[in-house]
Amino acid sequence: MLNKISVFSIIKDHIATLKSSRTGKIYYPDIILFFIIPAITSGVMISLGVLLNDGLVNALITSFSIFSALLFNLLLLVYDISEKNQDQKQTTDQVEIRKNIQRRELLREIYVNVSFSILTSTITVVILLTYFLKPISCNFWVINLCSLQWLLASVCYYFSVQFLLTLFMVLKRIYRLLAKAFD
Repeated sequence: MLNKISVFSIIKDHIATLKSSRTGKIYYPDIILFFIIPAITSGVMISLGVLLNDGLVNALITSFSIFSALLFNLLLLVYDISEKNQDQKQTTDQVEIRKNIQRRELLREIYVNVSFSILTSTITVVILLTYFLKPISCNFWVINLCSLQWLLASVCYYFSVQFLLTLFMVLKRIYRLLAKAFD
């Protein structure tokens, strides 16, 4: 039942794109960049006392919602490009075959990274929407609800930085794809 909404394959496939182009193995500096740096940045922002406010939350919700819609369109464009790439006539030239395989792999990585960006954006919007559920009192049984606001801000900052980094990676990969098309 939960298989229909499980996002683990998107996360797993995204991590699989963080590999060295030479060795094909996971490239740990990328893991640090895309998962550890956002955590450090989030921790620094929280330790500096940077909390969310209503204006920032509204701006972030708007921004992430617009980016999600644009990324869905990009996902469809990548799919369309990959379909057109498959329809091209078959060649026996080994150089051309290798280029087609590399292009197909780059399209698959873009597809996975865009899907991950949409997921990150959606999670961030949901977290930002919960920000408006402010408690009347900080104490609820043994839970301090005011510290929950710090936790929400921290998670929001983490996903925001991760989203931006992934967006830059998608931009670079699309640039590489189109640069090859103009060669």
